[in-house]
Amino acid sequence: MKQVKINQGKIVGNMYVKRVSFSKAVLWKDREISIHKDIAEKWLTNHIKFVRFIDMGKGEEWTANLDKVKKSWKLKQVGQEPQYYIPIEIFSIKKYLINK
Repeated sequence: MKQVKINQGKIVGNMYVKRVSFSKAVLWKDREISIHKDIAEKWLTNHIKFVRFIDMGKGEEWTANLDKVKKSWKLKQVGQEPQYYIPIEIFSIKKYLINK
C-alpha cells in the first residue's frame, strides 16, 4: 500500500488543498477544523478563493469558499500556537470510493 503524507498543504491555482486525517484535524466536540494562523493568513496574500481538506483514509473532501471561511473563523490558542478554527458546517462534503 502506498503511504500518503498528511498535514501537507499546497496552493493549486486559487485553491488551498491540504491532506489531513479528520480524526486528528477536527475538534469534534466543537465541530471545528483548525489551521495554523500563519498559513491561513497566507491565503489572503495569495488570493485564495477556496479551501479544500482531503482525508484519503475516510474518502472525503471538504471544500469551502474563502469568503465564507473568513466570516466564520475564530482565532484561538488551544494548544501551543494560535490557530484559526473553522466550523465544519460551512464545508460542502464530497465522498468517494476508497481503493485499499
